[in-house]
Amino acid sequence: MRTPFHGKFEPFALRSNVIFFHDWRYVHHGDTRWDNPEGQYLGLWSRDPLPSLVWAGRDIPWGIRLRAQPAQKSEPFIRCDRPWEGVLFGSSVIREGGRYRLWYEVVPPNDIAEGTAGERNLLCYAESEDGVHWDKPALGLSAYQGHNETNIVYGGPLTPASGYHGGNVFCDPHAPAEERYKAFHLGFMSKQTAEEYLHKYPGENDPHNERMQRPCGLYGAVSPDGLHWRPLPEPLMLQVSDTQNIAYYDDFLGRYVAYLRTWVMGRRAIGRSESQDFRHFPLPETIIWPDASVGPSDLWYCNGKTVYPGANDYHLLFPKRWHVAQDRFYMHIATSPDGILWGFPPESEILAPGERDAWDAGGVSIACGMVELPKDRVGVAYTGDKVPHKYTRRPPLGEIAWAWWPKGRLVALEAQERGEFRTAQVIFSGNDLHLNVRTKQVGGAWIEVVGPDGKALPGRGFEDCDPINGDYLDHVVTWRGEACLGNASGMPLAFRVRLAAAELFSMAFA
Repeated sequence: MRTPFHGKFEPFALRSNVIFFHDWRYVHHGDTRWDNPEGQYLGLWSRDPLPSLVWAGRDIPWGIRLRAQPAQKSEPFIRCDRPWEGVLFGSSVIREGGRYRLWYEVVPPNDIAEGTAGERNLLCYAESEDGVHWDKPALGLSAYQGHNETNIVYGGPLTPASGYHGGNVFCDPHAPAEERYKAFHLGFMSKQTAEEYLHKYPGENDPHNERMQRPCGLYGAVSPDGLHWRPLPEPLMLQVSDTQNIAYYDDFLGRYVAYLRTWVMGRRAIGRSESQDFRHFPLPETIIWPDASVGPSDLWYCNGKTVYPGANDYHLLFPKRWHVAQDRFYMHIATSPDGILWGFPPESEILAPGERDAWDAGGVSIACGMVELPKDRVGVAYTGDKVPHKYTRRPPLGEIAWAWWPKGRLVALEAQERGEFRTAQVIFSGNDLHLNVRTKQVGGAWIEVVGPDGKALPGRGFEDCDPINGDYLDHVVTWRGEACLGNASGMPLAFRVRLAAAELFSMAFA
């Protein structure tokens, strides 16, 4: 899949009016140059004898590195406390209309007793005003063993043809009202259904299906409100992906995108697929596999795809690393400018299991959806288990808590001592520059505004910048007391940044 940024050069338009330093995308790599003693560049080729040349590289970044920030943990806020909740996992969270909406998956105890666990799981619903206190409303949409007023909204008896396992829920503003919400999940099918699918889409069958007793693939459902669901009649893809299948509508690409499990030489990996209509997805292409950067017993088990709240051009994966040698799950972070190109920032492990006997000692698993939280935080819901992955599972098992960060602080651009770099030329709206920055007491940050000619704007050089020292989620940069950047509307600008014992998380414009 070709990135939409293929062949693109600066200036770059900031779609969300912010530069997060999740990766190097907006850090200029610098320019090379060798000059003669008089400061002249002689060109790349010469037939004449050369004097001693002097390195005169410009805007080469130095003294800086990227470092992922570990998440903090909240106390669990969802537990198994209903008769239909046996094993709990895999949630999707959305914040809309001033409330948090959570869809989570459970294996009902009767399926565990009958030996059919994982085939016809239940999708349950909860909501909250503050992200701390949650209500599991009695919706009366699906009964469970005589309990009529449940919070079950899908799966189980509501999906008799396919079953339900390993799905996500997302809001699709692109869709008509009756399909505003969509679900994407694993399901099982008859051989006849699989044959009919392959007649329509020849060759589009995951080879791993040959190892399955029954064919399986990805299914979809649509809803006007996220509560009342209508299953789509045909499978969307014949892929064996038994947990955490995530789909969403990408406004920039104008397509539906799915992230799910693939298999590379028997090892679990992460794949991606695109669709125009949420009725059929081609087989996925693997985007992340267990390469030499991880250990010999490590596998990428789930993907945790999301975007940063309010900035959907900052794509995030929270891949779950199954450390088979310990039989435990660890969470990492990967970043992307487009959802196609992915990379791991240094120190990418951001969430680890708790100590022995803790509620999440067996493993942690980040779910789908990052949201803003009270007290200037952002977070993702995660499930913790008290026992390792393949340990015999006896209900109740699984609790949901927040993994959270201070707002905007997922990855830091850090200068441990001193460092400097220039951003790429960017186009944005606004005339004030806001930094999310943290310095040591001995440190500081300074900004120089650079025009299209590569020179500092008058009065906006390093010598004019009021030094920044402290810990700020939102600090307005000033030059001799003035905040205005002094640029003409829409003119591309770059910024030279000097850091001393400091961490820079973002540059935003307003």
